[in-house]
Amino acid sequence: MGLLSVDLLITLQILPVFFSNCLFLALYDSVILLKHMVLFLSRSKSGRGEWRRMLTSEGLRCVWNSFLLDAYKQVGTRGWGLAGRGG
Repeated sequence: MGLLSVDLLITLQILPVFFSNCLFLALYDSVILLKHMVLFLSRSKSGRGEWRRMLTSEGLRCVWNSFLLDAYKQVGTRGWGLAGRGG
């Protein structure tokens, strides 16, 4: 199996999980934003805290790299010859 086909196989293996995590982070951001809007509209003093988004490009890159590393580790343990490959 060629290196390109292994890379494609790994990418196709982790895409569904990656996108489901992105959907979860988007849902989480939406819920937190809604909570802050409700607190702001009710004029609560506790609602004035800083809010940090979870779904950012850096966060997505970190999640993707984590999935990619895990997938390459799984492929390496299956004996496909990628255990020593640098990324």
